[in-house]
Amino acid sequence: MRSSVILLPLLLLPLLTLAQGQQGSGSPYSAYGFGDLLGNTQVARRSMGGLGIAYNDPFGVDPSNPASYSSLVRPVFEAGVAVRNAKVDGEAISGTGRRTDLLGLSLGVPFGHGRWGVALGLAPYSRVGYRISTTAPLASGEGDVAYTYTGTGGLNRVYGGVSKAFDGRRDSLGNGHRLAIGVNYTHLFGSLVETRQAVYPTDGYYHSNAQRSVYIHDGVLSLGAQFQGMLARHRSREVRGWRYTVAASMELPADLTAERTEVVNSFVYSAIGTEIAFDTALYVLDETGSIGLPAAVGVGLALQNDHWAFSAEHRSRTWSLLEENGVRRNDLADLSQLAFGASYRPAGDIGGSFWERTIYRAGIRYLNDYLVVDGQQLSQIGMSFGMSLPVMGSSTRSRLNFGMELGERGERSNGLLRERYADLFVGIAITPDLREQWFKKRRIE
Repeated sequence: MRSSVILLPLLLLPLLTLAQGQQGSGSPYSAYGFGDLLGNTQVARRSMGGLGIAYNDPFGVDPSNPASYSSLVRPVFEAGVAVRNAKVDGEAISGTGRRTDLLGLSLGVPFGHGRWGVALGLAPYSRVGYRISTTAPLASGEGDVAYTYTGTGGLNRVYGGVSKAFDGRRDSLGNGHRLAIGVNYTHLFGSLVETRQAVYPTDGYYHSNAQRSVYIHDGVLSLGAQFQGMLARHRSREVRGWRYTVAASMELPADLTAERTEVVNSFVYSAIGTEIAFDTALYVLDETGSIGLPAAVGVGLALQNDHWAFSAEHRSRTWSLLEENGVRRNDLADLSQLAFGASYRPAGDIGGSFWERTIYRAGIRYLNDYLVVDGQQLSQIGMSFGMSLPVMGSSTRSRLNFGMELGERGERSNGLLRERYADLFVGIAITPDLREQWFKKRRIE
């Protein structure tokens, strides 16, 4: 299989200079690469700039760093959705779109007296969703040809991981230092579908239709480590002082299997407007190739006490090294993201009124995207905020999570489009009552 047919570079489409209208539920930029990358965090971390490398939530699962699983205090189930409203505008065009994405389902369980943790999850990895229309005059002057480019699909991931913590000197409040390591296995799967159609204005031409779908699947391993220590002790022996966490994670390079199916045919319209295939110029069924996915690296630092948490992290992936059947692409750039976030819980870990037990969150992130359009690498900036409301009383750590991110990608110059978006996040994290003991072997029945 040729390297140009694995991903979706939208052949023959000068996307940002000729497009007359963008429709559909996604971004026109999702026509490139794997589409829009969706991240891998739930609502609470999305509200803090997407943090997850060093920031530990003892009642939440984050696969960004599998070493964090051993920091879970209680079993937790999480789910969430994101609704994006976006406006795209350029020098001569504009459009709006809305889409809804499932942030995924995750389950985390601590065991082994708090030294082990496991997590399972299912979440989207990327999404493709666009419909772009353009016209061009026929050389004969008989009218304009209408071109339509459509993309759908995306990749999903199912993951499972385990973490082990090694405690140093620690007191009953957890003061001291701790080293945790973890490993994740992630299976990527999904289809990217691209359709290109040309409709001519006169009966002297046959219309044409080309559809290409690529099914991608294979496994990826990721490793992580976190070191936690004491920065300062609190005056009260019953309250924990400031703690720091230094962390790193790495997703190893992987060869993904890709299977291409492509059909190119001419057609005419019937009297009632349906398409009738006339001739098939190309038919390829399940042709197998490979995609060499490059490594991803993340590092982070976090400071936490019973009320406050601050974190910063940097993530990168050398997408420029991606290979298709051993041939390196030249239209992808190295991704880098810098994020900062903070959270505040007025009541600390114990007690308080409803609003004092609520967790308030905020964050900001800057991203150099992996997409290169017309020779220019895209950039993105987003500001987020949210809150986690306690549910089911003070005897549980279950939360109803709300968040929002306002951001911008691209620019209105040099033939590019500027995309402004508002993401609304809604999710829930469910933990058992503090008096219940899930997954704990009873000594006396």
